[in-house]
Amino acid sequence: MIDKKVLNETFADVGVGIIVSFPIAWLVLTICTFFDLSVDKIAFIQTIVFTTISLLRKYTIRKYFKDNEESH
Repeated sequence: MIDKKVLNETFADVGVGIIVSFPIAWLVLTICTFFDLSVDKIAFIQTIVFTTISLLRKYTIRKYFKDNEESH
């Protein structure tokens, strides 16, 4: 049986990830190419940035859904 609350949270998390990923990638690549960084440095920076943002995004969305569960 599919848990609709979990499915909604999953879609919200993935949806926000899709929406924010392109502008973040564009910004990171623009800054890195401005400083003429090598491909390996760009890959490392992108990994750090995307991991940090993913953790913050997941925490925020999980907290939002948890707070809404408790209020109902």
